Amino acid sequence: MYLSDRDLEFAVRTQQLIVEPAPTEYDTTSIDLHLDVIEETRVWNAPAFEAQQRDSGNEPTLGVGGFNHDAFAARFHSSIPEEDAGNPNQLVFRRGRAVVLRRHGYFLWQTKEKVGTPEENPRLICFIDGKSTKARTGLLVHMTAPTIHAGWWGKVVLEIANLGPFQLSLKEGDAIAQIVVAMITSPPVKRKKVKGVAVGQINVRGQGTA
Repeated sequence: MYLSDRDLEFAVRTQQLIVEPAPTEYDTTSIDLHLDVIEETRVWNAPAFEAQQRDSGNEPTLGVGGFNHDAFAARFHSSIPEEDAGNPNQLVFRRGRAVVLRRHGYFLWQTKEKVGTPEENPRLICFIDGKSTKARTGLLVHMTAPTIHAGWWGKVVLEIANLGPFQLSLKEGDAIAQIVVAMITSPPVKRKKVKGVAVGQINVRGQGTA
C-alpha cells in the first residue's frame, strides 16, 4: 500500500519516515528530492582508469560483478572540472554554481535530503523516481536501483545522465527526483546490509554517518 500526502506527512511527523530537512510540501503520493551543494558532485576519471589498465597490460575493462566500490571510488572519483570552452569533448563541467551536462554526459550528485527509515523496527520502504517533466528533456536520474530498503537512511546518490538532444544545466536545490513510500507487511528479521553503502551516508563516496 502506497502512502498518500496525508500519510506521508504523518509518517515524517512521527519519525516512521526520515526526511531531513523536513518537506515544506507534499505531492499527492510523493516527496520531492533536491540536489545538494555542488561541491558534492563527482565524475568518474575514465582516462586515469584506462591508463592504469594499459600500464598493466590489460584492455581497459571494468569488471563490475565483484569490484569494491569504495576502493574504486577513492582512486577514480574526481571533482567536476571547470568549463574548458575550447574542449568540445568535455561532457560534464562546472559553469559557476551549475553543472552543465552535454549529450551522453554522466556524473554523480547526491540529494540534499537524508531519507529512509529508522534502523529499528522499520515499517516502510521507499522508491526513488525521476520527475516526468525533466525526463522529457532526456535527463535520466537514478538508473537501476530505485529501492531504499527498510532500515536504511542517508543522502541518496543519484546517477545522472543526458540521453536527450539538448545541453542541460543543473544547479544545487533543483528538484529532479522524488520518493514514493509503501508499507511493508512486517519489519524485516534481518536488516539488509549493502556492501560499500553505509547507513547514514553523507557523501557521494558512501562514507560517513551523520
